[in-house]
Amino acid sequence: MKKKSDKVRKNKKLSKKSDDMSKRAKESHRQNAERYRTFIENINDGCFEVDLAGNFTFFNDSLCRMTGCSKDELIGANYSKFSDKESSEKVFKAFNQIFKTGEPIKEFDWQIIRKDSTKRYIEASVSLQKDLSGKPTGFRGIIRDITERKQVEEKYKNIFENAQEGIYQSTPEGKFIMANQSMARILGYDSPGDLITRITDITHQLYVDPEERKKLLQMIEQQGFARNREVQFYRKDGRIIWVSRTMRAVRNEKGQVLYYEGIIEDITERKESVARLRNALGGTVRAIASIVETRDPYTAGHQRNVANLARAIAGEMGLSKDQIEGIRVAGIIHDIGKISVPAELLSKSRKLTNIELNIIKAHAQSGYDILNDIEFPWPIARMVIEHHERIDGSGYPQKLRGEEISLEARILAVADVVDAIASHRPYRPTLGINFALDEIFKNRGILYDANVVDACLKLFQTKKFTLN
Repeated sequence: MKKKSDKVRKNKKLSKKSDDMSKRAKESHRQNAERYRTFIENINDGCFEVDLAGNFTFFNDSLCRMTGCSKDELIGANYSKFSDKESSEKVFKAFNQIFKTGEPIKEFDWQIIRKDSTKRYIEASVSLQKDLSGKPTGFRGIIRDITERKQVEEKYKNIFENAQEGIYQSTPEGKFIMANQSMARILGYDSPGDLITRITDITHQLYVDPEERKKLLQMIEQQGFARNREVQFYRKDGRIIWVSRTMRAVRNEKGQVLYYEGIIEDITERKESVARLRNALGGTVRAIASIVETRDPYTAGHQRNVANLARAIAGEMGLSKDQIEGIRVAGIIHDIGKISVPAELLSKSRKLTNIELNIIKAHAQSGYDILNDIEFPWPIARMVIEHHERIDGSGYPQKLRGEEISLEARILAVADVVDAIASHRPYRPTLGINFALDEIFKNRGILYDANVVDACLKLFQTKKFTLN
């Protein structure tokens, strides 16, 4: 009897222990369920379940807020009630794909229509819901309101599509990844797709000088971007155009170039207008120069010689093309002020008196006064008034010293002295080029800029430059 009693007590003990474990499991399950319910009810994203027909069987408060409906209005309602025809078809196709493959779809978007008829964009991740036997019973998912993001995307899309500049992305190998309509229009293609399909080698199909793209990529490699680079492109019809190009590299976390993105602007008309203006300006400058030479036949050709030598010196010193052109133009008319000097003084065969010399020296100031109100692309008037200034301050008319004198004027000064000494004058025969070069060498760094003198000497002694 005692053994039987002990066994009963033991069984009761085990039963109580089992009950306790079951209660704890149920409590844990209840707590977990409560935790998940609280989580689902309080997240900003909408959670839902629909049956195979698309009718809502479960949803959280966030979904109610997104649709603007109460729980009573939403339960049993079909998703199509909140979508236009296009969006309903998009969701139907997604659900159908999930049903057939069993694979979830992540982050596909569509537009919903709220109860108040306003429209919002949402993004959803949806998976197939099954019962315990594995039979599909519906779909469950999470949706997020992405209206603000879509509006920003649409804003930039409009900017991209309507920009007058060409916007693009291209591979390091030279293929377009993306381009806007203006990019296609500038290059003469019917559409961005046409451009992307036909241009498979940007370097050789677009660039008139393929080396320009190599230089562009080298610049980007060194400083990360290239800004306002002017290059010539071929259009689809073979016509050559000028474009201003800004480009940068987009890299991955390892610093490797993924692609390039940039903007181009068609500047052909501007370049051609500048060329026409410069041609017209060139004619005017030559006409002005001829006036001086007509009054002073002994200096005929002097201004052209100074212009050519000054241009060569500037090139030897590595100045920009624009600076070189400005120096050339200034050289052609640097003695324009001599039209205010009596012709008989310019052609006197004897040594001039101090008074006569001072009258001639006034030509620098007179030239400035004539040219100062003319809008040149370069500081021509300043070059003209300073071309007789000297490094040590002994020149005229302003007694400027060193770098107070513009570099362009320092170049003109050397070119002017060399040609003047090497040329015939009424009051003396030519002294020859060697005498002229000795003069600037002896006064290198004293009267004349040392770097300018070095460049000039190199032209004559190494590169066999000659005066006409």
